[in-house]
Amino acid sequence: MDKIIKLALPEDCRIIAVSDIHTHWQLLDKLLKKAGYDPKSDYLVIVGDILEHGSDNIKTLEYVKALCDKSDKAVCLMGNNDIMCSRMAYHYDFKRFQQQFYRNEHNTFRQMANTLGYVDCWEGNWLEIREKVVERYEELLTFVRDLPICLETEKYVFVHAGLEDRPDWRNTDDIYAITVPWFLRKENPTGKQLVFGHYPTYNYRRSNVTDLPIFYSRKNMICIDGGLSIKEACQMNMLVINKRGDEYSHEVIWDTDVPKKTVIKDHHSDSQPVYIDWEKQDISIVEKKGYFTKVKDEYTGGEGLIPSHEIYYFDEKPHVYQFLSSFPNVKMGEKVSVFYEDETMALVITENSTVGWLPSEIIEK
Repeated sequence: MDKIIKLALPEDCRIIAVSDIHTHWQLLDKLLKKAGYDPKSDYLVIVGDILEHGSDNIKTLEYVKALCDKSDKAVCLMGNNDIMCSRMAYHYDFKRFQQQFYRNEHNTFRQMANTLGYVDCWEGNWLEIREKVVERYEELLTFVRDLPICLETEKYVFVHAGLEDRPDWRNTDDIYAITVPWFLRKENPTGKQLVFGHYPTYNYRRSNVTDLPIFYSRKNMICIDGGLSIKEACQMNMLVINKRGDEYSHEVIWDTDVPKKTVIKDHHSDSQPVYIDWEKQDISIVEKKGYFTKVKDEYTGGEGLIPSHEIYYFDEKPHVYQFLSSFPNVKMGEKVSVFYEDETMALVITENSTVGWLPSEIIEK
């Protein structure tokens, strides 16, 4: 890795780490205030993927850059979605540039071009687009281009996706470090506590049907990606590392940016959630039960219920993204974040961060 920051920490301090913002800068601002972030004394590590998958790319870049400009204790690392913006500005040939320009409406460089009146990209104008956008947004694009890949302290290492399992892990390939999938299933080569994001925690069985950080003590790994803009029900996780001499402790602050509603009646379910591997989503339909469909996981044989509208078809085969039979227990008066609601059921995150389905009738209108 070409860009590793080595940081010597004082005796007493806090490190605040957050990853995969995906343009939700206002939620980041809210959580920093909730954490009592002090740029004069606290270290802030944004573990990559501040851009894409959301509509507010330019404002997010401005906000994160301002945080880093304001304090030399604030660092933003490179993520796989961030590097795409840099490549469009400085590296891609026409074909790749055009492909990325039209990839989706939330493409950062495209949003920058749109502010200058460029809505289409063809061979005759693509270099003009690049030149004008780089000229207008030079400070922001230089900031993204120069983001470091990794930050290392005496006891912790921060990287967006993961590190190669080798004794000289500091020589990990940059692209591997920001793109390797399923790193929680791999090994930690550092001998230190490794903090990363990139793959939402909800992808893993260890999440226990939540978006909370996963603390994998045997491997000294902490995955903190709450799935913002990637998962249907998602949150931002803020990992606060308290250092007191040689002693370290952790706390988690999290929130969503969707409306919260009050539960108006206790709800209890005896069902146990059934894990569905994000890479192995093949299911078979067992039977339809009104609003829900009972399905079987073709890989594990596990069976459970899922709202029928959550089943999608690819290659003429049914698949699901959600855990099965996730029906959390809630108490009257509890606040839940509501991500989807119809007259029958609501997809929520509860106060303890459980993701699941509740009857709409028990939630305030």
